[in-house]
Amino acid sequence: MASARDGSYVQKLQSALLCSSGYCATNQIAQPQFQDYSDPRGIRTAWSSGVVVQGREFRASLWRDYRYLEHSREEAAEIAWKTLTGVPVTTASPTSQYTYSRGYTTAR
Repeated sequence: MASARDGSYVQKLQSALLCSSGYCATNQIAQPQFQDYSDPRGIRTAWSSGVVVQGREFRASLWRDYRYLEHSREEAAEIAWKTLTGVPVTTASPTSQYTYSRGYTTAR
């Protein structure tokens, strides 16, 4: 995860694409879109997130309780940021993304 002095990877991902200054619209690049996933597990539900950047989806590797969903978004943004900038990803390999056969989604 990002340290406090570095800022969050969500912020880095959005600023790296310069979407806040109109770069995305000018160059027809969609802003990063976060997607939340849920997986009912008995009496509890696990949550995870993914982010779509330049047509590629990057997913967090861990499933968490809903109150920690922001951590999943941060993890997905970190994976996307590191992959797009060429930094080795240590939390999950982009090639080992999971395919989920069930669960519910909510757009964020």
